[in-house]
Formats: sequence, C-alpha cells, structure tokens
Amino acid sequence: MAIADMSRVIQGLAAGIGFLGAGAILKLNAEREILGLTTAATIWLTAALGVAVGLGRIGLALIALAFAWVVLTVGTWFERRWEPGTNPRGAAAQPRTQDISGDSRG
Repeated sequence: MAIADMSRVIQGLAAGIGFLGAGAILKLNAEREILGLTTAATIWLTAALGVAVGLGRIGLALIALAFAWVVLTVGTWFERRWEPGTNPRGAAAQPRTQDISGDSRG
C-alpha cells in the first residue's frame, strides 16, 4: 500500500474515532460536571495503538501501552483518594448506622 493511501486510512480512522470519543463525553447541566473525558481519551489511545501495530511499530505500541496503563492506574488512584465523599480505597463512604432495636440477630 502506498504511503498516500495509508495516510487516507489513518485520516478516516481518526475522524471516526473522534466521533466515537465525542459521543462518550457527557455534560450534566444540573451538576455542572463533565463525564467521559478519560473514556474518550482511552478510545483515542486504543485507536492509536491499533494504527501503530498496523504500521508494524509493535515496540512503540507496547511502550505506549505500558505508559498509558501506568498513567491510568495512577490517575485512578489519585482520583479515588482525593474525591470528596470517598474513602482512600475508592468505595463510597457510607454513614454508620446503629441498630437501636435491641435485636442481636445478625
């Protein structure tokens, strides 16, 4: 395949992935919050890794995959650690309730 043809394929792939990523992003007006940015970026990353492998750059794809995995893992840890209303393990903080009925059956 000629280089010009490959660039057209990559261009079409980039346009299609752009629409998929845009569809993954949600803006919630009530909370003034935007969701799905990491999902959209990961869709782009997956497409880029596929293009790299398709062009025979497997080493580059593996390095990018390892880097992305580290960034996403560390980012998730930071997000869960410092998000208001969550405990450090990422589970939502639940208020403690006390059974005042005197029922000792568990």
